[in-house]
Amino acid sequence: MADGADGLTVERVGHTLRVTIARGEENRFSPAMVEFLAREIACAAGDPDLRFVRIRARGPAFCLGRDAAVAGAAAPPPAVVRRTAAAIAGLNELLQTTPLVVICEVHGDAAGFGAGLVGNADVAVAAEGARFSFPEIKAGYAPTIVMSWLPRVVPRRRAFEMVTTGAWVDAAAAARDGLVSEVAPAATLEARVDERIAEIAAIDAGALRDVKTFLTRTRTMDQATAAAASVDSLVVAVVGSQEVPR
Repeated sequence: MADGADGLTVERVGHTLRVTIARGEENRFSPAMVEFLAREIACAAGDPDLRFVRIRARGPAFCLGRDAAVAGAAAPPPAVVRRTAAAIAGLNELLQTTPLVVICEVHGDAAGFGAGLVGNADVAVAAEGARFSFPEIKAGYAPTIVMSWLPRVVPRRRAFEMVTTGAWVDAAAAARDGLVSEVAPAATLEARVDERIAEIAAIDAGALRDVKTFLTRTRTMDQATAAAASVDSLVVAVVGSQEVPR
């Protein structure tokens, strides 16, 4: 078990890398926590016995973003802003591209960076009372990191509304939009995530990694190019397994 900076714990439980956020009532991330989580997930991807990353939290909220700016403090220098932004963008990209299946267990509210963890996961199960928001616009700047991925997860008009209003979205609406996979009663949330992991674990590990690899490879392709790539990938998979598709 590894204890991350400021209340982030990472431990291996069977075939799962379990990440627990526990940093007070709001569970905000520090820059060190962002970098630590990225390193842990990147290292875990090289372990053939690991298949899942499970992100959960303890406390009232799942994660309400990053550390808030101190009132009256001077603005950080551009180099610091760039490093922080690059780390967040890099973590979002890693969640999407790691061969491990990333699952978020969302028991409470998620905002900003926290909602990004949810949106970039492969599977996100939210408790009925959880809410989601991207409030960065209220600080006076466009949340460009969010906008770099959100329109690929939810419809563009919904993405526009979310980032321009910063309004809270309840779990049911988030599920309809595609920000979360499903909604479960709070009392059975953990058990439902256990079930989802068991369901996915029944899938061939190699095939599952190929799914994530192919999604990553084709996400910027047009439909015709992706179709051509799919043929090549299927031939490699079938010949490698010595099976003929029916």
